[in-house]
Amino acid sequence: MMEPNTTAIDWQELINIAWEKRRPLWQNSHIDCFRVFHGYEEGSRGTVIEKFNDAAVIDYKTDIREDLPQLREALLHIFPFKNIIAKGHQSLGLSLKERTHILHGNDTLATCNEYGLKFTVKLDIPHNPGLYLDARDARNWITGNSSNRRVLNLFAFTGSLGLSSAYGKAAEVIHLDRSKELLPRIQENYRINNIKFETRNFLRGDIYKHLPRAIKAGKKFDGIILDPPPKVYQSPHAKHKTNGQDFPALIKYCTQLLNPGGWVLGMLHRFDFSCDDFEDQVTDASGGLLLPQSRLTSGIDFPESMPDKKLRVSIFVAHSDPGP
Repeated sequence: MMEPNTTAIDWQELINIAWEKRRPLWQNSHIDCFRVFHGYEEGSRGTVIEKFNDAAVIDYKTDIREDLPQLREALLHIFPFKNIIAKGHQSLGLSLKERTHILHGNDTLATCNEYGLKFTVKLDIPHNPGLYLDARDARNWITGNSSNRRVLNLFAFTGSLGLSSAYGKAAEVIHLDRSKELLPRIQENYRINNIKFETRNFLRGDIYKHLPRAIKAGKKFDGIILDPPPKVYQSPHAKHKTNGQDFPALIKYCTQLLNPGGWVLGMLHRFDFSCDDFEDQVTDASGGLLLPQSRLTSGIDFPESMPDKKLRVSIFVAHSDPGP
């Protein structure tokens, strides 16, 4: 069990400073969701606070339960939140009930807005409520680069990346995720945005089973969103033991599914791997067919003194012939 936080923290001062640094975000009328406090760099390691419209979620890995009333008041001082929920990490050794606290309001659902899209979030679930805020620029890029394309969204989660493709006038978007619980949430995000969809485009299953089938059937796409978790599940359908995000194996599948001129957007979650290493790995795994075009990262609400600690996104374009 982790030790409680014994160092007095002036939460109002820390929150005020962090809030001011995010002025460009809260003054932007096109977004109402961002990370308010990134404790790893802003004064309380292991504490992050995220804003979803008029709701705030506090996640803590150090036991700050005694500070939660002060933290609630600090947040209400900067913004009229209607709901504030605090969630402790499982590493604290506490039960879910012990580490989850509704500090203000009584709603556990919220709808937030980002550049014309709406997203539903569940504030009280143990892990991410349904929208990874560090991927904001990636969603924006996808919206601008999906028109008339067939897009495949792998490891879809709640579908925000694929939904961004649909919002960007993609010809078709296929979502694939292993979780039974997540597919209805993807569909709900489509509904609240009044974007038409076909239920057959939401697939539940094992990627290592579905992708070979798609290749055999001659399926082709013009864009593939590839955001595997830090440790991809071991699959009985894989011909190898999956390793980390397993990009080499996944890229070999994607290369066979991609039309010339198509793109792959890959998200790197390894701290021991540089962007250069990642891009070389992808190009090698594709036999030289996928070449890096551009890079993205997380916004100003995710300050990091070491760039490799931020989210790293690389976009690759498929060429008809391998590079030199």
